Amino acid sequence: MVEFQDSAKIEPKKGKSNETVKSGDSLTAGAFSCALNLDEERLRDFLENIPSAVIVVEKPDVKVTYANKRAIELVGTNPCGVEVNKYPESFKILTMEGKVCPSEELYTYRALFNEETFRNSTAIVEQPNGKRFIVVVSAKPLYDKDGKVNSAVAVFEDVTAHVNTQNSLAESEERLKMAQEIAHVGSWEYSVKDDKAIWSEELFHIFGLKPQKYGPNVNEYVARIYPDDREMINKSMEQLIFKGSLSSKANFDYRIIHEDGSVRAIHSERIVKELGEDNKPTRIVGIEQNITEHKQTEQKLEEYTKNLEQLVEERTKQLKDAERLAAIGQTAGMIGHDIRNPLQVIADELFLMKQDVSGSPDSECKHDVEESLVSIQEQVDYMDKIISDLQDFARPLNPELVDVELCSAIPQLVSTVNVPDNIEAVARCEGDLPRIKLDLTFLKRILVNLANNAIQAMPNGGKLTIKASQKAETVSITVSDTGVGIPDEIKPKIFQPLMTTKSKGQGFGLAVVKRLVEAQGGSITFESKVGEGTKFKLTFHK
Repeated sequence: MVEFQDSAKIEPKKGKSNETVKSGDSLTAGAFSCALNLDEERLRDFLENIPSAVIVVEKPDVKVTYANKRAIELVGTNPCGVEVNKYPESFKILTMEGKVCPSEELYTYRALFNEETFRNSTAIVEQPNGKRFIVVVSAKPLYDKDGKVNSAVAVFEDVTAHVNTQNSLAESEERLKMAQEIAHVGSWEYSVKDDKAIWSEELFHIFGLKPQKYGPNVNEYVARIYPDDREMINKSMEQLIFKGSLSSKANFDYRIIHEDGSVRAIHSERIVKELGEDNKPTRIVGIEQNITEHKQTEQKLEEYTKNLEQLVEERTKQLKDAERLAAIGQTAGMIGHDIRNPLQVIADELFLMKQDVSGSPDSECKHDVEESLVSIQEQVDYMDKIISDLQDFARPLNPELVDVELCSAIPQLVSTVNVPDNIEAVARCEGDLPRIKLDLTFLKRILVNLANNAIQAMPNGGKLTIKASQKAETVSITVSDTGVGIPDEIKPKIFQPLMTTKSKGQGFGLAVVKRLVEAQGGSITFESKVGEGTKFKLTFHK
């Protein structure tokens, strides 16, 4: 039997050095199944020069009796002569979890005492300097002529670099996977001949599919494309597959449909990576990015831009209106100063003329003059109303609030309105109304203006109703007519200055009414239907 003691000294076996190795012999019998004539020196040369580390443990001492050069390099010292049960502490044989391996769990120990054989099992070897190596171990029991285990051999390889490379690759793949998840990008590789595509996991998620070995084939893929986009996709892929050369590219946006019917927007980039013997593409790779959120944001931005443009137009119009109203205010001030005074002189002279005419003898001439004086008075009153409207619209309003009893005040205020014979006028209160603080002058202007508008809206006669009522914490006054009504296209502009549908009028009446109501803390609304009439509602807090 060959006795291995250390890598520096191998004692030859007694007997013939070229004795044929037979099954059942010690180390050489276990190491080689062929009948070879290997002498001790040739065997030693072989073991010392192979890239694998080899150690032998023998009974009865259960010590390491042989370690080749590579084993000594990996362990960091010569393990020969060390007992197996002390080996883990002496030379730090560790599990893959980094814990010291118990001696009875060592592969050589189990091969020696349990007759177990191991192939490509892993462990960690830690050198005295603390440097660690990951090794793959194969261990096998060796038998004597009587078939009893008398030794064991272990062969181990340093796979540290390989494992580190695999770990780095796994980490790189994990980083790539994470990057694809974050960017919503999936990658694929398509074999034209096999009609098979390898998809990344994220690409399955983008398409709403469960990850598997291969992605959909061409027909299955096309079926998931939005119908309006299929022709464009088909033309693009036909261009690549049938006419593409190496590195031919295509990129475009399209839409896909998930099984639940929801739609996703996709950006695709594709390139030919391999050609066959006929110079036709055999392998195409690409990426698909989910750009649904980007498209939605883009759509919202386009809508925001339109809204912003509309807002700018509205604001520009408001500024122009403000400039126009400012000009109106300046004009109103000028009119109030330059026209009101001479108009008052005309009114005074008209009053004196009426007195003179009324005292003259009756005649046809007197009758004609009185009719003319009435006509002149109407025009003077109309001009005075225009001036008042202009001034009320332009000047700051400072109401003088007093306690007002509406049920008695309303009939008095509208008594000055000239109601034609063909119009029925009604003023009433619903229940006992509380006193509320209002400006009587403002209230008269409001009711007279609304009443006159109502009368003008009923040229063929009708009914004018002025009603006061209360509800909860508010008091309301409504002015209703059964006239022609307000067209829908006019309603949004009804309170704007210079807005009128009458052939005669400046369009300040309702704008002034609104200002007078709001100056007293109230609000004004209206409802109207063409051909049925209009109702204005004034609301004041008690």
